[in-house]
Amino acid sequence: MSTEIELKYRLNDALARRLLTQRRLGGYGLTPFQMKQVVDAYYDTPDRRVARAGYALRFRRKNGGASLQLKSLTPASGVWRRRRELHIPTEHPTEPERWPHTPEADMLRAIVGEQPLERLFTIHQQRHEAQALDEQGAPFALLSLDEVRWRAGQRDARAWELEIELPPQGDEAALRALAHALQTTPGLHPQAESKYERGLALLQG
Repeated sequence: MSTEIELKYRLNDALARRLLTQRRLGGYGLTPFQMKQVVDAYYDTPDRRVARAGYALRFRRKNGGASLQLKSLTPASGVWRRRRELHIPTEHPTEPERWPHTPEADMLRAIVGEQPLERLFTIHQQRHEAQALDEQGAPFALLSLDEVRWRAGQRDARAWELEIELPPQGDEAALRALAHALQTTPGLHPQAESKYERGLALLQG
């Protein structure tokens, strides 16, 4: 189990596209943005056992691999979000008998029980990644500027979101300094809702 610490902002299309051309943000240097395609499918049982246990469950393919990821449903505090995160490497999101025998997989099996897992909604992202650099030019946080599309049945929605994630063993004080610097950036607003929460709202109409 690991802990994800990140800042989350919402922004409009014009500001997002302008940021993609910048090499500084909040007084900090940025590496050039690199684009990736990310597709996440979110699952739960018909009686929502995963959510009732305090988690969102997503299946993600990335860099030639695939995994189920459990993220704790911890409320945001302003721009700050701190969540527990568990990974289960598998190509079979809805077949618990084919998951590896790890503590994380065993925990999810116990949550799901005999209930089937069903897809709730899918999120497609054009993810633009860059490193934030400190005064010495060393990276200290990962920026993900995401053009997000939610698809739930016949409903869909789109938005831009900026996430700034602290790497493992990163300096949280440096991330706090960046958050403070971004308070005066016009057009950046705290995003209290997660992508999962907005997907659920779309699913429920």
